[in-house]
Amino acid sequence: METGLIVVIVAIGIFYLRIMQLRGRKRRLEKEKILAHMREANKKKGKVEPLPSKNPYTPPFKISNWFLTIIGTILMLVGVAARSRLTLHPMLEEYWWVPTTLGILTFVFCFKVE
Repeated sequence: METGLIVVIVAIGIFYLRIMQLRGRKRRLEKEKILAHMREANKKKGKVEPLPSKNPYTPPFKISNWFLTIIGTILMLVGVAARSRLTLHPMLEEYWWVPTTLGILTFVFCFKVE
């Protein structure tokens, strides 16, 4: 395995850990919302409106910064093009992993939960 491939794999691992962190935060926020609703129901001792049902077709994450998302996508595409030798510049062929890694790491900052 070459160094560039190892660096890209580590960047993908960092991105995956961030997604796992966001999923955990989303679950925690949903539990807190349910507990707050239950506390409100206990205080009122009467009828309380049920929690609104969530749409199962909505994605679990939202994009927080579209500009970074586009930049990250372009960087990853440049890296993939350099890796497959579709470029004319030899330096870009040798360091294909740099734009790919930068694109993946920008994706770390592009997602949020509600």
